[in-house]
Amino acid sequence: MFSDNLKKCRKQKKLTQQNMADKLGITRPAYTAYELGTREPDYKILIGISNILDVSLDYLLKGETDEKHKKVFEEEAKKIINDPDTFIAARDGNVTDEILEAALEIITEQLKEGRKPKK
Repeated sequence: MFSDNLKKCRKQKKLTQQNMADKLGITRPAYTAYELGTREPDYKILIGISNILDVSLDYLLKGETDEKHKKVFEEEAKKIINDPDTFIAARDGNVTDEILEAALEIITEQLKEGRKPKK
């Protein structure tokens, strides 16, 4: 699944295997092995791939769409913003894993948006 998702995302971004290898600081044969499924990247390379292709690790590894996760995190973000009890709990350090994940996703999305050229 990873190798298929990787190849699909690379082609959608109109990048060659050599482009990817250069951006990751690895050889083209090493990158090609990821797409063929004969080799798996380490965490550093995997994160680099995710950043270059602008997709989540969940999508690369499991094929889960960013839209599915985005909706869950948007709901959590709205809960934090609109629910005084949740906001106060977060402010006071009583943070659940869900609130932490939502906050991290919000920050990540904002950083990604900041990297995109303004129209």
